Amino acid sequence: MSVTRRIALFCATLLAVGVFSLALAPRMLRTPPQIRFGMGPVASSAIKTRLVAESPVGMLSTWYNDPADLTWMMNWKHDLVAQFYAANYSLHVIVFTDGPEVQIGTAYGSACGRSYPLTHRFLDDMRQLADTFAGAPTGPPLYITLFTEFQTYACSDNAWNPDTPTNAYYRALKDRYLEALAVFHQHAPNARVSLGWGGWQSRWDDPSIGAGRSMFQYFADVMRASDFQSFQAMQSDSNVADVHAMVGTLGEYGPVMLAHYKPNDRSQATFERDICALLTEKSLYDLAAAGLFAWSFMDDTNLSASEDIFRFAQAAVGRFGAEPAGQPMHSAAGDKSAVSSPNDSC
Repeated sequence: MSVTRRIALFCATLLAVGVFSLALAPRMLRTPPQIRFGMGPVASSAIKTRLVAESPVGMLSTWYNDPADLTWMMNWKHDLVAQFYAANYSLHVIVFTDGPEVQIGTAYGSACGRSYPLTHRFLDDMRQLADTFAGAPTGPPLYITLFTEFQTYACSDNAWNPDTPTNAYYRALKDRYLEALAVFHQHAPNARVSLGWGGWQSRWDDPSIGAGRSMFQYFADVMRASDFQSFQAMQSDSNVADVHAMVGTLGEYGPVMLAHYKPNDRSQATFERDICALLTEKSLYDLAAAGLFAWSFMDDTNLSASEDIFRFAQAAVGRFGAEPAGQPMHSAAGDKSAVSSPNDSC
């Protein structure tokens, strides 16, 4: 090969490298959006999970299922709750009810659905819950996902007006939601409150009864009054399209939290497909741009079942995980930032 040709090839190679570097540089230099990752289902056990120990997980989630939970939760007020806030963790309480569906008298007439949220005691129970988890107004936030999967609480699911009793129930539930929001704001100065959607709601549409995607408009007023928006993703087939669709829809009303994620049938195959699609760099940039600010894993069972999947998720949390302002969170594993950047696929 002649000297001239070698020089030409060398120059062409340098040019190609330069063009590639210019294309790659913006991606390498841009600051990733910050997403607050969390772990459940109970803060006292979530704190011990590997992902929390080895990654910048900034939020611990706990479920409130019925009034009996207040017995053990209230014991946390002066020890665990204070310790978690001192360690700079945000706390997240998911309020759910799964009681029987019955006829209930409301200001809107006879309603049909789960009675507990509409009982006289409910607001006082929420006051005790707020008192238990309250933190300083300038400290880490207390996030409340209220009435998670609420579209299943009425006797007819997933529709605003399939019949008169269901419509009366949802009207009364909206009133009770606003009352509970005020209770949390009064008794927990660090509280941020949201309404908890089931993530399947965007899969279809039936405007005639306000079902599927047409249901969102009827809750626009309470969503605009909320501090953020919540939904869950627990489908057994796939959650990828649901997550993107729900963040896109709810993001029109405020910042969005994926409040609890896990395939309902515990499918490892579904979990791995979801994680490999949702925790890529492109996906997380897109979700954050649409409004996602937080993501909580239901538990660490599926993460613990595969070292490869754990490492992939850990890399995403390491790059995008947001810590509350203040001192770094405590960790027995030391430096939580010492993880690799996420790949574009598993």
